[in-house]
Amino acid sequence: MNSDWKNYLLSKGAQLSEHDEIQFKEEKTSNNESECQNIICDLSHFSTLVIAGDDAANFMQGQFTNDVLLVSEDKSQINAFCNKKGRMIANFRLFKNKQNYFLTVKSDLVDKSIEHLQDYIVRSHVAIQDISEQLIHIGISGDSCAELLSPFISDIKQEIDSISSNEDYIVLCVPGLKPRYEIFCSPEHAETLWESISTQASVVNSSSWNYLNIQSGLPFIDASTSEEFVPQMANMELINGVSFTKGCFTGQEIVARMHYLGKLKKRCYKINIATESKPENGDKLFAENARAGQNTGMIIQVERNPEAGFDALAVIQTADIESALFLNDATGAAVIVKELPYSIEVSEE
Repeated sequence: MNSDWKNYLLSKGAQLSEHDEIQFKEEKTSNNESECQNIICDLSHFSTLVIAGDDAANFMQGQFTNDVLLVSEDKSQINAFCNKKGRMIANFRLFKNKQNYFLTVKSDLVDKSIEHLQDYIVRSHVAIQDISEQLIHIGISGDSCAELLSPFISDIKQEIDSISSNEDYIVLCVPGLKPRYEIFCSPEHAETLWESISTQASVVNSSSWNYLNIQSGLPFIDASTSEEFVPQMANMELINGVSFTKGCFTGQEIVARMHYLGKLKKRCYKINIATESKPENGDKLFAENARAGQNTGMIIQVERNPEAGFDALAVIQTADIESALFLNDATGAAVIVKELPYSIEVSEE
């Protein structure tokens, strides 16, 4: 996290959580406001990588799950890259600006992501760099998003995955139950934007963006779940994060086989966990009818629900969805499956 930006936010009343994330208020209050109000938050718990060079697009096309050739300076996309077994190492949003490509991964996956991708560069004219220090990442959500951003960038596009940009700001429209935008800019321009919008919107915690991703069914993995799931287990093809027509990529054979020939036994579901102690990403779920020692699922990301317990996205055995589910073991907190904002085709279960 950029030290000047961190100090600026601390001067505005922020504190650092135990995970070094920006926190302005109590979790329950922050998450409630993020659902109900216009909000602004820091997104430094995601890091931004740049991939540049004459061969960048072809290189990514051979590594990423989605069709990179569809990315333009007007359109971003959800994407991922996998190991040779088809398990996702990281998933992210990919966008383009001034001929360079940018992707935003959970910060604890930066080193692993760069190391993995560099192994495949070989003789390609491609460079990969973490530029999180230079490019500040901010989230805005709420019914008045476009209006709040209008002083900084004209003609804000409102279609999901669209990009609006000028010399100072790059603004991505991302999925959400309310309008949502991710903004990228220099530290100086970030302060200018924050000073204005924070007087008109509620300032919430960084983790509240994760809560909004959970409500939107967007499962961004971190180090605790990296290489655990093939893309379909995390619903990546349901959120437009996989192309089955673009051609080969690392792990593609297994991903395609599961799509065309396999029967998908696990899916990502939204759940609520009836506990007052926050579960961890990577925690296991158990079903009442499971054999001793066998887990039926794993949490991808989890945040406090303002009303009760914790909401999470978790990959769960589809055969156990109707069973009684528990956190960690049969004596753990009860788990209830909730409705996602998109459908999961029964024919694939």
